[in-house]
Order: sequence, then structure tokens, then C-alpha cells
Amino acid sequence: MSEPFSNEPIDVSTIPQLADDSFVPVHPNYLRVSLIGNAIFAAVVIVAAVLAWLLIPESPLWPFIPMGILLVLMAISSVLRIFEVRNIAYQVREHDLSYRQGILVKSVQTVPFVRVQHAEISQGPVQRSFGLSTLNVNSAGPDLSINGLGADDANRLRALVVERAGQLTEEL
Repeated sequence: MSEPFSNEPIDVSTIPQLADDSFVPVHPNYLRVSLIGNAIFAAVVIVAAVLAWLLIPESPLWPFIPMGILLVLMAISSVLRIFEVRNIAYQVREHDLSYRQGILVKSVQTVPFVRVQHAEISQGPVQRSFGLSTLNVNSAGPDLSINGLGADDANRLRALVVERAGQLTEEL
């Protein structure tokens, strides 16, 4: 005969917590890579405004108004990005991998190794020139991408994730 169904409450204070001091920040070059994207966008905006001013006959300075607004928004975005990158970090524990990000809207994603199906590393041309990589972890649930890892750290972390996922799968 089967046991009766039971669903007892759990004391929340006994649940393991992610220690803030155990999170590892992403590589310092990630801030540079992030700001390069903003700089490229700002350059495109400036070139477009100058071309509009030069190519449209009798155009007053009206193309520079939206340009100025966009540049101010880009400056604000860049300042926010500086604070955001300082808050991006990851944590590897015995059974899972966690990723923390955000300043206004903070989020922490955790993927148990037992759920990991695939892990890969990607690099764009700007990332490659700064020695950075992105670790993409696909799981039976939400996927996780950790940007701004040093290339060596990404390779070691990918190897660890794949190894731990295989070990935990074999234990089941």
C-alpha cells in the first residue's frame, strides 16, 4: 500500500542561499566592449545628422536636434551600462550555476547542472579582439548566457558545466 500524500511546509530560513560575496564578476574588458557598441551607434547618429544637413537643400539645423536628443540618451545609457556591468557576475556551486545582472531591474538566474543539455562558447569580432567570450548554457528549462567572460574562464567554465552535468545525470 502506498503512503498517504504529504505536503508539509518548509522553514524558509533553512533553504540554502546564494552568497553575494561568492559571485565572480565578469572580465573588466566587458565594459569596454559594451561601450564600443554605444560609441558606434553615436557615430552613426552623428554621420546621419551631418549627411542630412549637407544633402537637404535649405535645411536649417533641424537634423541636429534629434541627434542631440539621441546623444544625450546614449550618454545616459552609457552611464547606466557602467553601473550595470559592475553588477554582472556569476557563481558556480556544487549543483548549479547562477548569473546575476541588472541595476534597476535585478535578476538572478540559476540553472541546475542536472538540467543542462548543452553548453557552447561564442565570440563576436569585438569580443574576440578583447579576449572575451559568451557562455551559452542550454537546459531543460530556461537557458542561460553569461557575457563578458575571459576566453580561458569561459572554456574552463564550459568544461566544468559539461562535466558536472554528465556526472549528475549518471547519478540519477
